[in-house]
Amino acid sequence: MHTTFEWRRLRTAALAFLALPLAACGGGSSSSSATMNLGITDGPVTSASAVVVSFTGVELQPSGGGNPVTFNFNSPQTIDLLNEQNGNEASLLSGVSVPAGKYAWIRLLLNVSSNGTVANSYIEINGARYPLVIPSGAQTGLKLVQGFTMTANQVADFTIDFMLQQSITAPPGLTSGGGNQDYILKPALRLINDVQAGTISGTVSLPTLQSNSACLAGYSGSGPLPNAQVYIFSGTVTPSSSLTPVVEPEIALSSSGSYSYDQQFLLAGGYTVAVACSSTSSTGASTVAFIPATGTAANVTANQTTTVNF
Repeated sequence: MHTTFEWRRLRTAALAFLALPLAACGGGSSSSSATMNLGITDGPVTSASAVVVSFTGVELQPSGGGNPVTFNFNSPQTIDLLNEQNGNEASLLSGVSVPAGKYAWIRLLLNVSSNGTVANSYIEINGARYPLVIPSGAQTGLKLVQGFTMTANQVADFTIDFMLQQSITAPPGLTSGGGNQDYILKPALRLINDVQAGTISGTVSLPTLQSNSACLAGYSGSGPLPNAQVYIFSGTVTPSSSLTPVVEPEIALSSSGSYSYDQQFLLAGGYTVAVACSSTSSTGASTVAFIPATGTAANVTANQTTTVNF
């Protein structure tokens, strides 16, 4: 489990932003083009009421070298990532023309100062706001090295999953002006081709949750469970806190009175799914119990929903 900061998902309302590019440049000439839409979604976080990041543009690097294709926004697009959950996403690029071909990486451009802090960006915890720091952010921004292809005369819809539970840490002793704790934002990102993505969702029965006292500890009877979530691992694995899940969707009491979860934007393929209940001992040590201990296999198919109930 994460020891420097405890992450879970906060359920919030949808927030839509449209980033209009001021200009696209670089990449050289091309006899054909494709249309690109790019959105941002988010994984779970707790103890925070906001994670706000201000973006200034998007950069795409063609494979084999050459100048990047850059879209600079007319004005910074400031997005609270905690609003982009449960199938919500904010738009960074909408209907932009991109030279057809293969690309090696994508970079989200940010207004980063020399000390690594990002302008107009912060994490809010218990009403207090703390700076977000990106190491080498002035040089690299948030870079996702993952190849993709833009097909001539086609529309490509991509989503970047921020995976905040793996992206933010609070190193002890890292402070900026005023002695406040700084939080590091590191690029733990997934690029998802929406036409290749599917969903895993399901319910978690009350007897399943009651089988481990940690699952319902501290639960007030409404909203997401503070000590329980679903872990979704890539491939066929035995669930373990030493393995990093792809995502950790929340379990919450639905309007129908059942405990349920829903995780969209999963690439087609095989996964292992388990309920994870965390507890902290009197010494401060964190442990995670998985239900079932061996996990449940699930196969995601593009544009379809796979149901896994516990």
